[in-house]
Amino acid sequence: MMELSSVGYAYAKGGGVDSVTTRFREGELVSLTGPNGSGKSTLMKLMARALDPQRGEVRLLDRPLAAWDRREFARETGYLPQEPEWLLPMRAIDVVLSGRAPFLERFRWESKEDYALAEQALADCDASHLADRLLEEMSGGERKRVFLARVLAGQPRLILLDEPLAALDLEHMQRFVEMLRTIVDVKGSTVVFISHDMNWSSACADRMLVMNGGRLVLEGPPREVMRPEVMLEHFNFRGEALQSDSGRSWIVPSR
Repeated sequence: MMELSSVGYAYAKGGGVDSVTTRFREGELVSLTGPNGSGKSTLMKLMARALDPQRGEVRLLDRPLAAWDRREFARETGYLPQEPEWLLPMRAIDVVLSGRAPFLERFRWESKEDYALAEQALADCDASHLADRLLEEMSGGERKRVFLARVLAGQPRLILLDEPLAALDLEHMQRFVEMLRTIVDVKGSTVVFISHDMNWSSACADRMLVMNGGRLVLEGPPREVMRPEVMLEHFNFRGEALQSDSGRSWIVPSR
């Protein structure tokens, strides 16, 4: 679905990513993690075309991102940044409908199908009751679910989510990771999400990528990442690994 080859980007005041090479397959759920300032969000911005690589290349469906028309690219990918911005008072349903914009012809209004997809996306995010509410009247977690529905309304084949679990309560975190698995397993989309919650990542992801110091330092199935020595080396966290009945690994603080 997407391939990165020796990708690099440096900010003028320091930070960025350096020589990242990896690929994301179709129908795969991938967690991107690492300590603060490790380059996770920068890497995702490069994948989402919010930034252009200074070195290396990013390819979507075996085509360089620069070769994609912006509208065409938006039909294939959905991106949710950490803090989505909105300038005007907007109802949730209007925010979600804007996710259908890449599919609308010029000077055309949304169709009944567009409205149906928007309503379904809100329902998938347990946000149907927010449809007529203004964004500024919502909590951070409610807004997060609305903006996630906006991404899903476009039915993209590649979904990029920057810290989507932030501000969600436990119930909606569980619903969210279950929904991601459904999107991948049933619809065949590729989902890459940034998270600091290693245990939730281990619970749902097929593969985990660890960033540190702007570099990709480790990638593999959760059982290879969720090890005490990895936590100590890359997160400076002293913990113990536990095995769940499902075979997943969990990390808890050392006593």
